[in-house]
Amino acid sequence: MVIRLKKNKEKAVLNFHPWIFSGAIDSVGEGIVSGDTVEVQSFDGTFLAWGHFDPNSQIRVRLFSFDKKEDGKDSSYWISKWKQILKSKQSLLPNDTNGFRFLHSEGDGVPGIIVDIYAETAVMQIKTLGAQRLRSDLVRFLEEVGYKTILEKKEKLDSKQGEELTFYKGETQETVFVEHGIRLIADVAKGQKTGFFLDQRENRKLLGSYAKNRVILNTFSYSGAFSVYALLYGAKIVHSLDISKQAMEMCERNLSLNDLSDSIQNGKHKALVMDCFAYLKEMDSNFYDCIILDPPAFTKNISTVIQASRGYKDINMRAIAKIKDGGLIFTFSCSQHISFDLFKKIIFGAAKDAKKKVRILHHLTQSPDHAYSVFHPEGEYLKGLVIQVDGEI
Repeated sequence: MVIRLKKNKEKAVLNFHPWIFSGAIDSVGEGIVSGDTVEVQSFDGTFLAWGHFDPNSQIRVRLFSFDKKEDGKDSSYWISKWKQILKSKQSLLPNDTNGFRFLHSEGDGVPGIIVDIYAETAVMQIKTLGAQRLRSDLVRFLEEVGYKTILEKKEKLDSKQGEELTFYKGETQETVFVEHGIRLIADVAKGQKTGFFLDQRENRKLLGSYAKNRVILNTFSYSGAFSVYALLYGAKIVHSLDISKQAMEMCERNLSLNDLSDSIQNGKHKALVMDCFAYLKEMDSNFYDCIILDPPAFTKNISTVIQASRGYKDINMRAIAKIKDGGLIFTFSCSQHISFDLFKKIIFGAAKDAKKKVRILHHLTQSPDHAYSVFHPEGEYLKGLVIQVDGEI
């Protein structure tokens, strides 16, 4: 099964980029269907790579091997690769952490597959037909390495349809895992994505290093992990803000798990069920000296980047304008189509319009278990900055 590229369209593959777009393809061999493993050749018939074919996507082929001998048709190829990846990921983890991303799609050379681990629970997301053909081998591998609950979560197709869950082993709906010694709940059945956002692990720890004696606002807080870190590291007051009542309930459960229930009674922690944009617009100035802006992706395709940029600018401008002088803002974008360069330009525009002096203290990205390939820069989806607002210009 051969797919041949147009003349002079092999450069990206020779640079080990894992995507082949529809416009680069000259011919598709007879009988090839969606999900098939295909050999990619240059215009003159030279072997280039192996990949999974999808005629319904602009990314026609997702490549997984650049070795002619390794076509991935034998399960032993994948088992060997998964073993190597698991060993590598475990070597990156702190001793007091058992929640991590085991398989990170193109970042790990396994396109279309996400697997997050929460202690003894493995949550899979399989996003392509080619990857779906590996499902039974992956479940068997996860069983063999000892995970007690294994489930697959299919992303919802529209806002009215929930995720479809399939349990292959066990039936745990939520589980407690440990991150830097802090206990947290992953709602693997009903929570967003696979149940938690593991990609912010190191950024949460960094927040902890700045939290002591600060008054902190954690917007788009979801289950409140940033808030838990802040309180454990000595924050004076923490307000967790999310439009979801269920998220705020989970936040308070996470506080209780870490012996922080008293912070609710004594006023050190307050849960605010509100729209984040509205709160930032209405909140008092000079109350918070640390604000966390970690919104969901404002855009998932290139056509809405301008609109999304306005959203990022709006929340950052309001935070910059109202934070105490000398205050810190941890600001993020998880939109793949918002580049780091564009994100910094958005912060520049927000600071300019707020007429505040702003310095960049840190550049932030996803945790090491979410590493992206140097050949696939699109894998750097999480961009973050820690900025300090130093007063009016």
